[in-house]
Amino acid sequence: MKKILIVDDQPTSTEPIAIGLRKYGYYAESANNGKEGLLKIKNGKFDYVLCDIDMPEMNGWEFASNVSLVYSDINFIFMTAGLRGKVKEGFKKFPFLIKPFDFEKLVELLKREEV
Repeated sequence: MKKILIVDDQPTSTEPIAIGLRKYGYYAESANNGKEGLLKIKNGKFDYVLCDIDMPEMNGWEFASNVSLVYSDINFIFMTAGLRGKVKEGFKKFPFLIKPFDFEKLVELLKREEV
């Protein structure tokens, strides 16, 4: 069973996504900010992180950089309400979802990444 961590400062976003992923057979947890996400990753193994870009204190780019320094085997999928500015150069290889997104697109991305 693939384990997914959802990191978003909007709990109203994370919980419905987690519930939907569980229905598809994924293990899903959520974190309400980057610091909480780092703690959860430190205490558990995750295959994927679905991460919001625009978060206070530690944005998605900073969070991913911190995770990647230690855990290079975690796959990232970013989500955002809109790309403000350019995508950072080192992150262009990661998939993006624009909020609100069709849940089926997320499942499709996860299945594609599993191959």
